[in-house]
Amino acid sequence: MYLLLSVAALTAGLVLAQCFDLGVAQTAAAALPTLAPGYLAWAAFHADRREAEPVDVDKVLEQLAVAVRTQWDNEAAVRRINDPYPLPVGWEAVSGDLAEDWPRLTDLARAWPGGPPGDPALWSTDAAGLAGQDADIGQVFCERVPTERLVILGEPGAGKSVLMMRLLQDLIARRAAGDPVPVLFSLVSWDPHQPLKTWMADQLRRTRPGLAKAAPLSVAVTEATESGPTDLALYLLNAGRVLPLLDGFDELPPPRHAAALDRLNRALPAWQSLVLTSRTDPYRTALNRPGTSVRLNGAAAIQLLPLKAEDAADYLRRDAGGAQTPAGGQGRDGGPRSGDLGAHRAPHGRRHHCPSGGAQPPGTGREGGEARLGVRARVRGRAG
Repeated sequence: MYLLLSVAALTAGLVLAQCFDLGVAQTAAAALPTLAPGYLAWAAFHADRREAEPVDVDKVLEQLAVAVRTQWDNEAAVRRINDPYPLPVGWEAVSGDLAEDWPRLTDLARAWPGGPPGDPALWSTDAAGLAGQDADIGQVFCERVPTERLVILGEPGAGKSVLMMRLLQDLIARRAAGDPVPVLFSLVSWDPHQPLKTWMADQLRRTRPGLAKAAPLSVAVTEATESGPTDLALYLLNAGRVLPLLDGFDELPPPRHAAALDRLNRALPAWQSLVLTSRTDPYRTALNRPGTSVRLNGAAAIQLLPLKAEDAADYLRRDAGGAQTPAGGQGRDGGPRSGDLGAHRAPHGRRHHCPSGGAQPPGTGREGGEARLGVRARVRGRAG
């Protein structure tokens, strides 16, 4: 309308100038002031037309997948995860007090709207079938866990972050067109009093500014949309087009752990695939607070195993150039370099309390986690 009014005003001015026989200079002086507002009106109209064009959500999703793949491929290169090769990471299923009972998981998956997320013929027959190592993590998550909801537990330096990165890259490689895009979120900046999806949407907008664009259609109003209109970031989250990989539950303040689990269950219902990582003891404490009993709904759980001394020795030799080199094969005293790893083992064969109530052999538990930290510190700061 402003553009039309500007054109009408210019036309009227020219007509009046002709009627009153005004000169060329006077006519130009009267017409020039209308040109700038006219251009601004045209530019605004043109921009509105472009913003009103339909958004291709599938295209946005594919662009997000490419951006995520590029980001974490670059991160793996910076951390030198694959140089000389990925440090071995193994795991086993954890005790029932940290995960849902297996029959409940299978029943829940079969009751999903639209059917199970995967092929029931590939599901593990029990929780023990979740054990694996290294590249198995993608298969474990996508095929063996009926609900595709997994908690990864381990001590500092056990390899949780590296395993999460491997899982993300595997999920991207397995992903078919239209499938949800795995996105890694670090929970350290989340305040559990803030709606989870509102916070997640903020993280997406911060790294992907294009997702701040208005969504093509409205979605169901939830607690995540209280802050304002729905944009693409919130739309993708509410529509289940993002697979959240939530890293560092234990980095939240301990008094907020129970509230955080409750928020997770409310924002990401049992039919929403997800992955959560945490140190074991803080997670167990959050699940067994006095007077409360909270679980991450529909989630299986695995516990990372400590790094074996021989694997660490082989890794350090290879990183030093191979056993045939002076650095890789011998220490300064001429003895095997792998002997240095003995300093990281549990002293005097001390036994450690096991999460399931049993005992672990020397070299596992907290000291085993420290062993891995020591190994990673010695390979130029790469940490798990």
